[in-house]
Order: sequence, then structure tokens, then C-alpha cells
Amino acid sequence: MNSLLESFVVHRWRWLALSLILLLLSSSQLLNMAINGNVNVMFDADDPYFQQLNSINEQYVESNYAIVLFEPADKAIFDVDTITAIKELTDAMWQIPYSIRVDSLTNHQQLMVDGDFLEVSDLIPYGEESDVERVRQAEAYTATDPWITGRLASKDLNAVALFATIAIPQEGHLEAVLEVGEYLRNLQTEFGQRYPGSTIHLNGDVVIEDAMLHIIIDDIMRVNPIVFVTILLLVGLFLRSLMAVVATVAVIIVATGIPSGIHVLLGFELNPITMMASAVIMVLAVADSVHVLTVYRIGLSRGLKPEQAMLFSLQKNLSPVFWTSVTTIAGFLGMNFGDSPPFRDMGNMAAIGVVFAFLATFTVLPAVALSIPEKNPEKSFPLERLMAALGQWVSGHSKALLVSVLLIAVALTCFIPQLKVNDDIANYFDPALPISASIQFARENTTGPQYIQYSLDSGSNEGIHQPEFLHRVEQFSNWLREQPEVSSVISYVDILKRIYQTMNADDPAFYRIPEDSALNAQYLFVYEMSLPPGMDLSRDLTLDRSALKLTVNLYDSDNATLIGLEQRIDQWLATHQPELRTMGASQILMFAHLGTKIIHSMVDGSLYTLLFIFIFMVVALRSLSLGAISMIPNLFPPLVIYGLWALLVGEVNHAAAMTFSICLGLVVDDTIHFIGKYQRLRQDGYSPTAAIEQTYVLSGSAIFITSVTLITGIGLLSLSHFTVNDTMSLMLAGIISMALLFDLFLLAPLLLWFDSAEVEQSVLADNTSI
Repeated sequence: MNSLLESFVVHRWRWLALSLILLLLSSSQLLNMAINGNVNVMFDADDPYFQQLNSINEQYVESNYAIVLFEPADKAIFDVDTITAIKELTDAMWQIPYSIRVDSLTNHQQLMVDGDFLEVSDLIPYGEESDVERVRQAEAYTATDPWITGRLASKDLNAVALFATIAIPQEGHLEAVLEVGEYLRNLQTEFGQRYPGSTIHLNGDVVIEDAMLHIIIDDIMRVNPIVFVTILLLVGLFLRSLMAVVATVAVIIVATGIPSGIHVLLGFELNPITMMASAVIMVLAVADSVHVLTVYRIGLSRGLKPEQAMLFSLQKNLSPVFWTSVTTIAGFLGMNFGDSPPFRDMGNMAAIGVVFAFLATFTVLPAVALSIPEKNPEKSFPLERLMAALGQWVSGHSKALLVSVLLIAVALTCFIPQLKVNDDIANYFDPALPISASIQFARENTTGPQYIQYSLDSGSNEGIHQPEFLHRVEQFSNWLREQPEVSSVISYVDILKRIYQTMNADDPAFYRIPEDSALNAQYLFVYEMSLPPGMDLSRDLTLDRSALKLTVNLYDSDNATLIGLEQRIDQWLATHQPELRTMGASQILMFAHLGTKIIHSMVDGSLYTLLFIFIFMVVALRSLSLGAISMIPNLFPPLVIYGLWALLVGEVNHAAAMTFSICLGLVVDDTIHFIGKYQRLRQDGYSPTAAIEQTYVLSGSAIFITSVTLITGIGLLSLSHFTVNDTMSLMLAGIISMALLFDLFLLAPLLLWFDSAEVEQSVLADNTSI
């Protein structure tokens, strides 16, 4: 191994050239990187709720919506000027690229009877928007139509929602979404200027996907450069060396560039989650570099020539950097136990990056560092004196520190059971983003994005016309409307009852289900024949008329409430309408279950990671006892942070479940360096106290610098407008911060206690033998 390390120094230009060739070959793949902003990427193809939603979309016409929410300045939608604005918005939305249908208050289909014929017309026909009497009639009709209130118009009649159905092509999907988003933003600006004082929001799954894509672009163009520049400033500040900065930049370029090309070849996509991988790789590459550069600088300050100092540093750091890389890889691979594909991909991408960060540290750094002469090489390392003083203080107060730190840690851990998981897609976006304000506005003024859909099967073709089936659906709907979480229930049954009433002189007594299946079929035929092109019921009925879709709109609810309602619905169907029993589906329901599923699956992942890291530590330290001791300052930091988060915040999204596996691999790095140095010093004959103090000098500076770099770099990822990344980065930064404190103030007392215990056992053994 020494010959290989000597080769890294003596033949450093060959190794650098090889790394650059790999970088060039790999970089040629970057133009083929796929970007995916669809929130459905969060789910596995075999997820039962995802499959159920896809099944409903296959049975009925799948709808991609772009929604415009419009609140006039005077907050009165049934005003002649406002109706005119809604008409103009409706016309403009027909011009949205790939738009195939627009539903709005003004073109909502109103039922009337002309003699014996059913007539369907726009609620406010073209040319009549200035007719005050017609507007008053439309307002009165709105109060009686459940398809309007809460969906096309707010219950307080202060705002409207216009829905454009978008047929996004599979070919050129990304470009199409961005094109639709650009058109809608221009539309928003134009109408905002035309109607000053009004409020216009954009919403819908197409708009959400567009927002996701812009978050990815923003992360690439804004967040990652900030992380890059900041960690370089930190390296320059701590090491006070131009050489260190240039060498670190070189390692970062190779360590991120080569894996990025490999990610493309392996088929990984960029999405708001996997975007974190490159920044994490960057930070970890800096951590490896700092360890080597720190010891290199210490070697120079002690009179070694540059090549000797570099070889000395590589020899001292090979084992700890290798084992820290192995444990970090194990932590990221533990994410494969998760139930969300982007997190698994991010873990695998980061694991690949860690491999190349390790290789670049030994193949790129020596060549670059040795090519730049160090000024004042004999000058002592800036943090050496501080770490020497800290080592003396800790060794002098080891017993008090051991007891107090452990007591505080245990106390904070006790708050973890109070932590709640709430995966609400509305909270995935930074409040500063327009889409966040839009979702909140929709929740306050319409039924909002929370709903559950059910496909209710009659069991036969044309079965939806059977009165028995329709009565079962009606009974189910009536029970749902009694539930406190439900704001409204919409299905074809409501349309049929409305048709029957209209065909009977609008007598309220006929707002019920006809008892003749042939009549029901005739009513549906007449109704659909009266609808304008593109306004049929294919979104509500299957083509063979065997099933209908029922939509349960909900008030704003957290995960536990949603899942509780879903379970209550299932129990009611099983008891009262077993023929209708089926799974509900919606994106919000999928996300509600996702957090729980990830937590359960990541328990397995964390146990795997914990076991493997423990084995690695035992092998690396060649001591079962030291391996066990090393886990204490690595297990408590995440537990303490979860406890603090429960105390200060109260709830998290599913990203928190992923942080445990990742952090186990990250925080163990400094422990390996610290115990490894201490162990070697003890083998060289140092007393426990002297070994601790010298370990602070040799490893303390690098541990401090790498930890601060990791904390800052990962913490800056919270600048992302995707709050899942925000949660993960803040929790990871907090855990690494806590791990630094545990390494500096608990690990040394643990080692001293361990050594004293071993000495006592040795004395007892000697006395027994005597």
C-alpha cells in the first residue's frame, strides 16, 4: 500500500491525467440528463394507491389541469364587469397550448326545458354578460347547483376557478409543460394589469409540475453555486492557503463531474430530490480534501519537504478516509430501503459520488497541491493551539462531561414520541413561491386540492342506469356528506337528479333518482347530445357505462385525518355497501400514506446501516470494544435533533425518515479519524491523557473544519424552494453540528473511561493470578 501512496506522489501527473480523461469522457453525457418535475415520481409503480389512481385515470379520461383562480377587486363575482372578465379569461384559456377543454362559471352547462325537449346552455351565454337580469338569474341558479359552489365559484361568491384540461404530449413533455407555464404567467400578468386590484393565482397539476421544474433549474443556477463558493471561502478562511483552495476546487470538479456522467448512463433523472446529490458530493469531496490538506500543512510546519509532507499525510489519512467513505456509502445505500424512488436514486447517486470523491482525493489533490508552493510552510496551523487547549480542558473535566452530556442527550431523546409526520403536498413549496400562495388561496376559497376519488362499479355494461345501483351510490354520498371532514360530494347521480327535476317543471319533489333504467339511459343520451363538443361526461363515466366516478372534496386536513377518514369510509362500505367497496385514490391520499410507509421501511434501512457501520468500525479500529464505543457519539446526535425538532417544530415530512440513515454514514467520519489517531498514539506508548491531548492537535483541526464545512454546505441546501430538501438539509446540518459537539466533548471522556476500565480489569487479572 505504501508503494501505491508513493506512486500518487511521485507519478502524480499521470494520475491527474487519467482523472481528467475520465472527466472528459463522462462529461460528454451531461447533455443527455433527463429532468422530471412530475410529483408522481415520488411513488413506486407498484404502490397500491398509485396503481389505483392510474386505474381511475385509465377508466375515465385522464385530466391534466391548469387552473386560474380569479378574485375581483370588489370580491363580488356576480357583477357585470367581473362576468365580462371571466368571459375574457375563459376565451384566453382556450388559447393555452395543448388545451382541449375549458370549464368556467360562465360556460357551465345549465339545464332547461323547452316544451318536451331538454336544453343545455351556457350559464351566461355569449353576448349576455352585460345583461344584469341574466347575471342575477345565474347567481340564483348557482346556489342550487352542487357542481358550481366550491368548485367553479367560492361559497362566499368572492372568487372563481377556471379549469383548462391540458393534453400534454408524451414526446417533448418537458418542453410542453414549460410552454404552458410560460403562457399562463403571461396571462396572469396581462389580466392583472387589465383588472387592477384583482387577485389571480395559477394552480393545477400542470402548474405544479412547471413549478417543480423551475425549482430544479433554480437549484442548479442559484443554490449549488452558493454552496460551492461558500465552502471554498471556508476552506480558504480555515486553512489560509491559496494552494488549499485550488486543490479543493480540482477535487470537487473531478468528484462531481465523473459521477454526473455515470448517473446519466445509469438512467438517473434530475428531480427536486436527486438535485441534492451533486451538492452533497461536493461537500463530501471537500471534507476528504480538508483531512489530507490539514495533515499536509502540519507536516510542512514541522519541517518536512512538500513531497514528504504529502506522503506523510496520505499515509496518515488513507485508512480513516477509506473507512469514512465506506460508512458514508453504507448510509446512502441504506436509502434503498425507502418507498420513494427519488430518495433511493439520490442515495445511489451520492454513493457513487463518494467513491469518486475518495479516489480524487488521492489522485488529483497531490498533483495540484504540490504544484503550488506554500508561503511560510513552517508557520504552525491556525487551530493547533486552540485544539491543544481544548484537549487539555476536556481531559481535565472528562467525568463531569461524560455524565452531563449523556443526561442531556437522554432527556432530549424523550421528546421524540411527540414528533408527528405530515406529508402535505401543499407544504412542499417555499411560502415565497406563487404556487404556495395559490394552493392556500384555493383551500380558503374552493374545495382545494384535497379530495378522494372512488370508481364505483355497477358490475355490468350500462349498469349505471339501474336504479338499485344509483340508490346505493346516493346512500353512500349522503353518508359522506355527514362526515365532518367532507366539504362536498360530486357524482353523475347529482346530474341525473337535476335532469329529472328539470324535465318535471323544475319541481323540487323530482330532485331524485328515476325508478326506470330505460328512462335513465334516455336522459343521459339526451343530455350528452345537448352538450357542446368536448363537454361530455367521459371524465365521470366509463365508456361502457359500467361505472361512475365519485369525488369526495375535503376540508384542509392533515395526514392522520385523511387516513382516518379513508379507513372509516372503507369500514362503512364493507358494512353497508359491500358491492361498492373499492380503494379511494388521489395524490393527496398517496402522499398521506407515503410518510408512514417510508418511516416503516426506513426502520429496516436504518438497522441495516447501523449494523454495517458497526461492523466497519470494528474492522477499521480492530477492536470490538472501541467499535461499540464509537457508536455512542454517532447514535445520539440524530436522536437529540429529532427530540429538539419535536419540541420546537412538532411535525416533519417524510424526508426526516431518510436523514437517519444518511447521517449515520456522515457523522461517523470524524469519529473514525479521532479514535484512529488516539489508538495509534496509544500504541506508540502515549498515556491515555497525553494521547487524547495529542489527538486533539492532530485530528481536532480537521474534524472542526470538515464538520463546519459539512454543516454549512448541507445547511445551505435549505435555500432550495422545495421544502422537502429544506427539512432534510436542516436536520442533517443540525445532526452534524450535534455530532461535532459529541465528538469534541463526549468521545474523549468515553475513551478515557474505556482505558481506565481496561486498566482496572488488567490490575484485577494480575491480582487474581498472584
